[in-house]
Amino acid sequence: MLCDVLADGTVAGVALVEPIYDTNTGDRLSTRTVDPATGAAYTPVGTLQPCQPDGCTATTSALVLCDTAADGSTATQFVRATTYDCEGALLGTLDRTFDGTAYTVTGTVGVCPTSPDCESPTTPTATIGLCLPDGTPIAVTVVRDCQGVVTSEGWINLRTGTFSAGAPPVGTVACGDSQSVQVSGTFCDVDGAGDIVGLVLIEYSYAADGTIASVRLVDATTGATYTPTGTITTCPAGVEQPEQDIVQLCDVADDGTSTPFVRDYRRDELGAISGHSDYLLDGTAYAPTGTVGVCHAECRNSSTVLVCDVPADSSSEITPTLVDSNVAAVGQGQFQNHAGPYSPLWSGGTFVYPAGTGPAQQHLAATGQLTADLAGCDGASGTLTISVRVRNDGPNPGQAWDGALRLFRGTTALATHNALEWAPSGWQGTLTVSAPVTAAEITAGDIRVALMLETFHLDAKQWTADQFTASLELEGCEVTSSTQFLRTLTTDCVSGDVVSTTDTTLDGAPYAVTGTVGQCTPAESADDCRDCEQLVLCDVTDAGTSTFLRTVCRDCAGAVTSSLDTELDGSTAYGVAGTVGVCATPPAECEAAAVQAFRLCDLNPDSAPNDDGLVCATPFLRHFIYACDGSSTFHDTEMDGITAYAPVEVVECGENPPSLREQVWNTVAVAQDATNPLVFTYTVANSEDPSQTGTVRMTASKAFGGGCGGTATAPVWNGPVNFTFEPDATVLALADVLRVDAIDWDEWEDKTLSPAPSRVESDLGHVLNGNRWHTLASNNLGHFYFDGPPTSVTMGNRNDGGGLACLAPAFGFITLVAGPPCGGVAELDHIVQSLCDTAPAGTTSFLRHWSVNNATGLLTALGDTTLDGTTGYAVTGTVSVCGQQADTPVLTGVRRLTGSTVIQTLKTEFPGLQSVSLSVLAGTVNVAMSSGSSQPIPAGASVTWSVADNDDSSLAAASFAGASAAADYFLVWTYKGTAAG
Repeated sequence: MLCDVLADGTVAGVALVEPIYDTNTGDRLSTRTVDPATGAAYTPVGTLQPCQPDGCTATTSALVLCDTAADGSTATQFVRATTYDCEGALLGTLDRTFDGTAYTVTGTVGVCPTSPDCESPTTPTATIGLCLPDGTPIAVTVVRDCQGVVTSEGWINLRTGTFSAGAPPVGTVACGDSQSVQVSGTFCDVDGAGDIVGLVLIEYSYAADGTIASVRLVDATTGATYTPTGTITTCPAGVEQPEQDIVQLCDVADDGTSTPFVRDYRRDELGAISGHSDYLLDGTAYAPTGTVGVCHAECRNSSTVLVCDVPADSSSEITPTLVDSNVAAVGQGQFQNHAGPYSPLWSGGTFVYPAGTGPAQQHLAATGQLTADLAGCDGASGTLTISVRVRNDGPNPGQAWDGALRLFRGTTALATHNALEWAPSGWQGTLTVSAPVTAAEITAGDIRVALMLETFHLDAKQWTADQFTASLELEGCEVTSSTQFLRTLTTDCVSGDVVSTTDTTLDGAPYAVTGTVGQCTPAESADDCRDCEQLVLCDVTDAGTSTFLRTVCRDCAGAVTSSLDTELDGSTAYGVAGTVGVCATPPAECEAAAVQAFRLCDLNPDSAPNDDGLVCATPFLRHFIYACDGSSTFHDTEMDGITAYAPVEVVECGENPPSLREQVWNTVAVAQDATNPLVFTYTVANSEDPSQTGTVRMTASKAFGGGCGGTATAPVWNGPVNFTFEPDATVLALADVLRVDAIDWDEWEDKTLSPAPSRVESDLGHVLNGNRWHTLASNNLGHFYFDGPPTSVTMGNRNDGGGLACLAPAFGFITLVAGPPCGGVAELDHIVQSLCDTAPAGTTSFLRHWSVNNATGLLTALGDTTLDGTTGYAVTGTVSVCGQQADTPVLTGVRRLTGSTVIQTLKTEFPGLQSVSLSVLAGTVNVAMSSGSSQPIPAGASVTWSVADNDDSSLAAASFAGASAAADYFLVWTYKGTAAG
């Protein structure tokens, strides 16, 4: 086994040099250098020489063995090369046939049996591991005859491959014992006084023929060349080479920990200690850090005591619990309640906000009321911290404000952490809010948290929330309990010092002290006289009345310790949304319902812009119908109050409808890709804000030109051809719509779009045939709109005419921003009046719808419906105000007041007042009825009051006044008898 050594001494590989013999004559034919691991041919890159790890050379020998078949019928001879290291351990074996090819054993390996006719009169063998006196490696070849007699044949120079017959040269030794350099025993340098002044080694260097080439004196201690100061002679008796002493010591740290190690002392030729080295017991180097001394056996005592961990007197960390609430409880009615239940969210699990279905903007909210056991924390205050992780699951990015985590005291927001605006699909982040609170606020149920996330705005997106946590740290709580644990003390037998302490729970688990450790004392005993009662209460809101169950618990002194609101089942959490009171006993009969109509606006971005380029909101009416039990429903109609209407995105109207305005992005530059001629980069910019720029990667399915001309900055293609548009992140974040144009669209140039467009417009008309958009006339101009927009759109351009179909990619982007109000006050407004139809078969309540012209004040009856506000109703008897006798005359009044702040006391003017309808056209009107304080009614609202029983009663009170000179409103009323005065 040889090493392939580079000029810098690096070993590039290991090789095995094999002699090859004639199997008939035994003559050596050649040598073969192979990889000992694989048997493949090996080509040296340096100089082949014996491997010398730590001055030791591995030895390889080759033997001829036989592979005897299982039935003993055949015995196949092969050569096995065996390599051993310096310690005699087997490094590897390599089996070959006599011609040098690899051999695989199939039977039992053993010494070959003697053949009667001596089929192999010579068995060649090569032994390596020998070196000439100058260190050159050689291999000695021998042959063994049929009688087993071994004869030397010659030797091979392993560096040159040269074969020489006969015995190796004189001076050949094992490579590890090469005589090129030898060192004698130890001699002494003795001065004239007979003192030994140094120990010396004599180093002999040999030439290639084995003769001594040079001699060098070496310092026996350092190995450096030695210069004598006296006479070099045999050392006197008793003088030996330097020795080293080994002793085990201990390194004792300040805490008493003892580390055993080995110290190896070095001595000079006179026996004096000249240094030392330290090692751990496993032989690795060690540097002591404590006090080094003789090791002695450790002695430790241990004892275990029961102690208590007493919390700090005024600090408590409490984990609150949450019960489901609703958006009305925190004054966030502009958002929609998640269907729930929310318990998976509050417990820290996964909670999904499903993608909205549109078309209106939708933000789902999960609201929770915080509760906690705050016994002993009266008067305490501290900090509440809430955290949750949210992720936009897509498929679409957010649109501007995407939601938030908010903390509330009542309806007042204490803290808000917004989610990332325009959050792309896959975005994930942690929202955290923190605010000071008091124990009293938690106990009263005033603290709530809401997580609202956008699930539809122009397009849909789903969210996932998880890792919800809530922690409450209060200062000022009384210590009510302590935790028992076991403390084990370990002491030194000699000094009595405590060496270590270990704290565990009573069942042996590790325990960490959080307060003050002290002796445990028996808990105080007290009678538990807490009492709880349940009340059925009503929650009154503008939307109706709901009943719920309130459980109130009091301590021995009668103080309220907790209050919990649930549904009537006693377990489902309930969030109060309005005013709580004792439920009133419902009347025996209820024939009519209260009706309110509110004027709202639908800001649909898909609506066509007006002449001023504004997408104006469409006013419509939302009718709320309140049943006798307080529940309510609503439906939407056009401004006529009857025709059904489906809004897309509901917004407040105010005095004038709001609008959206389009900002168009145009192409400002085109550049062809330097490496791919099919790829172009289109730079686009907002026409109103040039600082907003982005790029669109456009990839064509073939090269431009083809008879249509064009340049690299204004390319034109001859169809058919496909264009793929890929906007960058900036454009996707800022633009609301992608518009792909079909310019000069001819009848033989059908278009395909993937994905499908949100809507399509054209000047001359178009149809969709399968997946192909077809123009109804040539020279058409078409626009394909994509809301979102998507990350990639492909337009296919066909050419079914056979001639030129020259096409230049044309597209743009649109950003929708808030525009100025559209128009003035609506020309018509809507009033609903509750009446009764008295016929022989009985009395039926119904609704009469009126239209009021805001300019002229003209009142026009639109039609009658049942109490649901939509189903038509045909009068069959005598119409009157409900509860009024049919033969009692019913009179009607109408009044428009513009810029007036004078109070209109209709009850004083008309004592038999039966009903009043108010429509606020502009500004605000203050209204006072028989109960409650004066309330402001905003512009766009229509409200009706009427009697609802069967006697001759009238409204108890009704007064109206404009809040300012900007007020403009209509009053329509009915009354019995005559006006006062």
